[in-house]
Parts: sequence; structure tokens; C-alpha cells
Amino acid sequence: MSDRIRVRYAPSPTGYLHIGNARTALFNYLYAKHYNGDFVIRIEDTDKKRNLEDGETSQFDNLKWLGLDWDESVDKDNGYGPYRQSERQHIYQPLIDQLLAEDKAYKCYMTEEELEAEREAQIARGEMPRYGGQHAHLTEEQRQQFEAEGRQPSIRFRVPQNQTYSFDDMVKGNISFDSNGIGDWVIVKKDGIPTYNFAVAIDDHYMEISDVIRGDDHISNTPKQIMIYEAFGWEPPRFGHMSLIVNEERKKLSKRDGQILQFIEQYRDLGYLPEALFNFIALLGWSPEGEEEIFSKEEFIKIFDEKRLSKSPAFFDKQKLAWVNNQYMKQKDTETVFQLALPHLIKANLIPEVPSEEDLSWGRKLIALYQKK
Repeated sequence: MSDRIRVRYAPSPTGYLHIGNARTALFNYLYAKHYNGDFVIRIEDTDKKRNLEDGETSQFDNLKWLGLDWDESVDKDNGYGPYRQSERQHIYQPLIDQLLAEDKAYKCYMTEEELEAEREAQIARGEMPRYGGQHAHLTEEQRQQFEAEGRQPSIRFRVPQNQTYSFDDMVKGNISFDSNGIGDWVIVKKDGIPTYNFAVAIDDHYMEISDVIRGDDHISNTPKQIMIYEAFGWEPPRFGHMSLIVNEERKKLSKRDGQILQFIEQYRDLGYLPEALFNFIALLGWSPEGEEEIFSKEEFIKIFDEKRLSKSPAFFDKQKLAWVNNQYMKQKDTETVFQLALPHLIKANLIPEVPSEEDLSWGRKLIALYQKK
């Protein structure tokens, strides 16, 4: 692991920049910049069926709009690339072969129907679903028989039994998992594509990522990633898992939640200022010392302290966002705000597409009145 602080934000181009992912990117950015480290963007694009044509471009565009300038990515190779997972198979394959050769992984020929039947039976017995290891010790003859039937194998990691996997989370404190509760898990799918928990551990190691900061929905992934590190004799990075973002009903912010706009693009379209959204998101689950709530990006970088990341859920307060945006609106001169607002005034049919001087004068007066509120 690198002595230099190196963090990554690793979006999937299966969707656009969500508020929760924007917060992950922002906290990683602040942490890296506070310690004069590197903010890396890596694209996890192996789910070809779900990738959106403009998903990757949209991610970069909205991150740039927010002011999150990256040090390395697909457009800035600093010797750790490729930065798209789909282009890293040549890195994964020798490591997959090594695990198989060392009997730390094995081929599993169970069908989806067999796995689902096992899962349903376990649930019916009140058990936590986990793979039972039916193909953990196949003979060569059995393997040949399955292949003769045309079965395509996945590759499973052989989970060491009776071990405790612990890590000191920078937000949650010490977290431990009993390996006996984790079944042998798939590291390579039947189509030959490595799974998330395998690929992300490999990528983090070879990119010398020092700290993995992400949402606490990833806590259960961490022991599997630590297993990969230990299997190769590598030192794991430090981990930090941020609290959930919740809505007004104190329920987890969901992409299906109609109460709150979910994507950065939507706030851009409504005319929110990028500085305001940056400020608001930076206070979702993190708090500075004192009562001040309005800071520039440079001030946030200076005062950011990972020890002040909250364990409690972060409340998405729409009224607070509007207030923060208004504070930034008041700081700007009227002409700047008017030029930002003009496309929205035209879109709302308040000013014609080809405005006269009278229209523009009216618009400037409207903005001046708004700023005084």
C-alpha cells in the first residue's frame, strides 16, 4: 500500500451521477486534497448489458460541474491504468490462474436452478442463504462429466473456515466477520467476467489505493475483499464506510424516492449553483467545528477531518439546500446570476428566445429582487 494518500471513486456507467455517489466522490476528493494526495476515478464497466451509452461521459461531466477535479482517470493515465475494468482482464487472469493452482479457488458447475433451489430450501429452514460447497472438492472425472454435459463453470473463492476478518473502520470503529457465515463466493462468473469483490480488490492493490471511503452498504463486501488481499499476501487499504442518506421520513434515500430529486443533472437543470450543491453535499454526514455552514471548496479542503464523519444517518433537507443555494446567490453580482438564470427564464417562457433590451432589463430587475430575499 502506498504511503501517499490515494483514494478512488469508481462509478458504473449503468446510471447517472446520483446524490449518494456524488457524496462518495466528494468526501474522497476532500480527503485526498486535505492530505495532498491523489483523487482517482476508475470506471467499473463490466456489466455491458446495463451500461448506458452516455453513462461514462455523464459521470465525468457532472463531477467536473461540481468542481471535483480528478488527478487520474481514463483521460489522465499516471502509470496505473487502464482505468476501465473492461480493459484490465490481462491483469485479472494470471491472478485467477494462481488462485486455482494454489487451490484457493475452484470451478463450480452448479446451474442457476440448482443454486436457487438450495437458496429456497435454506430460507424455508430459517437459515441465512449461502453456498453449501457442493462442488468444492470435485474429482477430475466429475469435472469432465459436467463439462461433457455442456455446463459452464463459475469460479469460487475457497473461504478459510474458523477465521475472523476484522478491520478498523475510520467511521464505524472495529468491525468483525466470522468466515463461517460466508459461503464460498464467486470471483469469476460463467461468462468469464470477474465479479465486483474480486476485481475491486485487485484494482485497489495495483493502483496503490491507500484508503477506501464509501457508503456503509458496502460493509458486507469488505471481508471478501480482505480475503483476496490475504490470499495474495498483500496489505489491505484502510476502510471507511459513511452513513446512509435518509429522506424526510428517515428512510434510506432510494432512486425510486419521488420526494427528492436524485441526480446531479436534475439540480443543474433547475439552476442550482455548483458551489451550493458542493457545500450542501459536504455537510451530509460530516460536520465542521463551530456553527458556520457556508464554506468555499478551498476552505472545505483545509478544514476537512475524517474523524468528524458521522455514524448516524444523514438527513437530506430540501429546505436547507434551498437556503444554501440562496446564500451563494446573494454573494454573486446580479449580472452573473442573471446570465446563469437566463436559459431557465427562457425555458420557463418568462423571456423570449430572442430577447429585446427591454426583456433583458426586466430579467435583471427580477434577479435583483430575488437576490434581496
